[in-house]
Amino acid sequence: MNKFVVKDVIINENKIKYNYEIIGPWKKYFDSKKEFEIEYTIDISQVPVSICIIPLVTDILPISWIFDAEIVLEEIDKNFYESIKEFKKGFINMYPTVKFLGKIRVEKIVDNTYDVSEKVGAFFSGGVDAMSTLITHKDEMPILINLQGSDIDVNDIDTINNVKKDILNTAEKFNTEAIFVRSTFKNIIRHRIINLYISPISGDNYWHGFQHGIAIIGHAAPIAYLYRMKRIYIASSFTKEDKVTCASDPTIDNYVKLSNTEIYHDGYNYNRGDKIRNIIKYCRENNKELKLRVCFDEHNPENCCRCEKCYRTIFEIIANGYDPRKLGFNYDDSVFKNIEREFNNKIMLGHTKHWNRIQKTFIENEDKFKGDNRFEWIFTYKFTTKKTAKKWINKIYNAVKKRVKKYIWRK
Repeated sequence: MNKFVVKDVIINENKIKYNYEIIGPWKKYFDSKKEFEIEYTIDISQVPVSICIIPLVTDILPISWIFDAEIVLEEIDKNFYESIKEFKKGFINMYPTVKFLGKIRVEKIVDNTYDVSEKVGAFFSGGVDAMSTLITHKDEMPILINLQGSDIDVNDIDTINNVKKDILNTAEKFNTEAIFVRSTFKNIIRHRIINLYISPISGDNYWHGFQHGIAIIGHAAPIAYLYRMKRIYIASSFTKEDKVTCASDPTIDNYVKLSNTEIYHDGYNYNRGDKIRNIIKYCRENNKELKLRVCFDEHNPENCCRCEKCYRTIFEIIANGYDPRKLGFNYDDSVFKNIEREFNNKIMLGHTKHWNRIQKTFIENEDKFKGDNRFEWIFTYKFTTKKTAKKWINKIYNAVKKRVKKYIWRK
């Protein structure tokens, strides 16, 4: 039988280290050379083990369900433990082709009930979703919680420090504080191997479809306990209309309980364009400049202004009549030629829904762009559908395959 046995939880000032043993065939999906350690920028030595165990449990719950494994613990928080069966329903409804089995065997369930304060938290990466959530709830002055080891590797210290500096600047502008959490939670699972198993039966990869939502949320448990937070916001990436599978979803997040602290999946009714307009509106009304970090390049503390996501965000901001340079995008005019060329050469494929929305916004504001030849193409361009994208990808793949074969033959 597959088992995950927690042997010890070591809490030392601002750090947690978990000692555990993995038993059974599913062991191949874990990296036995990597340890699970968490470091906070606040002292958590007074947080009970029943709370500090939550980050580990949320990280391994989905994989334990998939492989019908038993998680063996000494103790766990009562409210969180009872919420598991509720947020598990979100996964079950999302993935009808996957069997969610497994169980938790725990010796002691601890009631950590506390009277909540008025303090709230918000997970904050500096991206469009997180920034919009911060602006929406600015009057509550949410404490910003940044998890290092999620989109940035924990060993990339330079990037982490640069992002940390930007988040501290943002916290100062909103008269709040920031707490940073450095965790190796992502490294203990061998994602490439588990994806070979889970992607064919679910249609999604393990990180995006199963792990990242509750795994990220769990890291806030010690913070929630210390501050007696009434609520923690986690920004949405999608809307109901997107109809995508994602580990961070209101049917999951909103049912997680970190003792007496509730989780709220924020902004689910607003698409990315709405959120960008929310950010622009705030900047204009308060005469402030904010720095967004949206880039796919995890080793770059700045927006590269060369990837699809940077391109998309730059164009969405411009379409809404604002200067992207005031939101953290440093580029010269060559970026516009690059975008046009890459679309015309079918280098950028997919994300049709987003680009169609951006195009619609440009058309609505067409008078503002008359005579500006940098954007002429976007008014008439037909963005690639998923079917066409697949066709082009196969065409490129076959061309590359043919070249590789030819090269090998010559050798």
